Amino acid sequence: MGTDHHDGTTGKPSLRDTVTAGLVQKALEPVLRAVRDEVASARREIGDRVEGARTGLVLTGAAAAFALTTLVLLAGFVVALLALVLPLWAATGITLVVFGVVTAVLAVVGVRGIRRGVPPVPTDTIHEAKDRIVEA
Repeated sequence: MGTDHHDGTTGKPSLRDTVTAGLVQKALEPVLRAVRDEVASARREIGDRVEGARTGLVLTGAAAAFALTTLVLLAGFVVALLALVLPLWAATGITLVVFGVVTAVLAVVGVRGIRRGVPPVPTDTIHEAKDRIVEA
């Protein structure tokens, strides 16, 4: 019939099975360690990218708040122009320009932060893993 790798009386693996299992485990150990290292590296990289995206989202939220304020001030600006009260018009116009510049700067910085963090793919880790595979 074929060779039985188990001792029929005790149900325990034979010495041959035990040695084979030990050799397989030793052979797989470096591969498993490398996989664990790559997964840890990918997690770190994703965490860094998510942090950048979070900052970008906060700044974009601030830009949205300034944009709403700008719209309110634009309405005040139009009212002041129609009333032709120069001191009120000048004050509203200056404020509108300042808020518009702040909104633009926050939006540009926020969008850059979002682009850096999305999608959160660990590209550096992927490239390093590919390089290690090619070297092996």
